[in-house]
Amino acid sequence: MRTTHESACPDIGPICAERDEPPQIHDQRFAIGELRASAEHAFTDALGVELQVPLRLNRTTIQFRRLDGTPVTLDYENIHHRDETLFGLGDPWVQARHAFLLGQVRLTTRAGFTVPLGNTVEDPFALGAAGQPHQHVQFGTGTVQPLLALEAERAWDSWSARLWGQAWLSVAENSRGFRAGHRFSLGLSGSLNVAGTLWASAGADMANEQPERWGGIVQQDGNLGRTDVLVGGGLHWSTGATQLGLTLRIPVYSHIIGHHGQLEYPGLLNLSVGTTFGE
Repeated sequence: MRTTHESACPDIGPICAERDEPPQIHDQRFAIGELRASAEHAFTDALGVELQVPLRLNRTTIQFRRLDGTPVTLDYENIHHRDETLFGLGDPWVQARHAFLLGQVRLTTRAGFTVPLGNTVEDPFALGAAGQPHQHVQFGTGTVQPLLALEAERAWDSWSARLWGQAWLSVAENSRGFRAGHRFSLGLSGSLNVAGTLWASAGADMANEQPERWGGIVQQDGNLGRTDVLVGGGLHWSTGATQLGLTLRIPVYSHIIGHHGQLEYPGLLNLSVGTTFGE
């Protein structure tokens, strides 16, 4: 992922009180990965519970440039950005599942909540205003977030279609004054049997994120919300009780409110490995 924006005094930091620091371009890149372990226990064909535990990695590099684009090496510490690697636990998900047939369509509903175990940070805007180093990246929200999802799937002899939607609701701010924005997702996909247990899939997803708040305020230099539409496909293969999947999704439309500091990304690559027990 990449974000590029201009910065000028006094936002650059305390160096502005010492000298007339010229405006800069901050060119920041992120390499982001997530390992998500998911376990589901089925009480019956209709009822089950699911636990998801994410581990996240965020590698950040920063290049400071003059307004003409040429690189510049700072002789002071920048309070906003630095080269660093962050690793930690995200907020786990706990959900209950209920599935049933409506004609030939299988409907699955899920409801649950997030567990606030991921790392959170102090208000970066307050620290920045005070001229102190700060961090914007956090792996958790610091509060319990309700989760709601609905999925509809119809299968034929050699292909299937799936429609799904999910809502991640933010209902309170955490002890540091942060309140994440609501997140909504909607997707449509189809799968076709290629040969044996090998299936190919294609589809489109839409993701919407609402503005975040610090101390009840939507900061104009923060995450003001965005909507992304992605298209892609993948391959899925199973042998015995083991399932393997590889998918790639590429953004074809993005509406980013404000755009300052918002991330742009080339695509999302997902590799999944699963197995079942007790069958």
